[in-house]
Amino acid sequence: MQATLERAETNEETREEFHIVDEAAALWYLRKLANLQAERQRVKRQAEAMIAALDTETESLKHRFAGELEHWAREELQRKGNRRKTLHTLQATLRFRKVEGDLSIAEEVPAIEYADNEELSQCLAIKWELNRPAYLDEARRRLEATGELLPGVRVVPDRESFTVSFVMPEEN
Repeated sequence: MQATLERAETNEETREEFHIVDEAAALWYLRKLANLQAERQRVKRQAEAMIAALDTETESLKHRFAGELEHWAREELQRKGNRRKTLHTLQATLRFRKVEGDLSIAEEVPAIEYADNEELSQCLAIKWELNRPAYLDEARRRLEATGELLPGVRVVPDRESFTVSFVMPEEN
C-alpha cells in the first residue's frame, strides 16, 4: 500500500499541466468538447426513447386497467359506507369529483358554416378556425333563451371525474 501511495505522489509531481499552446493542443481540446457534445446528444436521444417507451406502456396499462380500477374504487368506497369520494392507497390517491355538464363542439364544419351564415364573426377566427369558446358561449345563450341547439354542438351531461394522484416520497 505504501509503495502505491508513493508512486501516486511521484506521478502527480511529474505530471505536466495541460495548456493550449499550439494547434495540436487546440484540436485535442475541441475534439474532447465535440465528443462530449455528441455523447450528450446520444444520451438525450436514449432518454427520449426510454421516456416514449414508458409513456406507451403507461397508456397501454391505462387503456387495459383504468376502468377496472375505477370500478374497484367505487365498490371499495361503497363498502366503506360512501361517506367519502376519495380513496387513499400506498401508491396513489383515487378521487371522484362531480364535473358539471356543458356544451362541446361535436362537429366543427357545421358550426363554422352556421357562424359564418348567421354573421357571428366573433365566433370565427381569421383563418376560418372556429373560435370554440365564443361559439360555445353563443350556443349556451341561444339554448337558454330559445332552447335551440346550434349546429355542431352537443349537450354533455353531468358526470363524475376520476383521477389518480401518486404519493411522492418526502424530500429530506
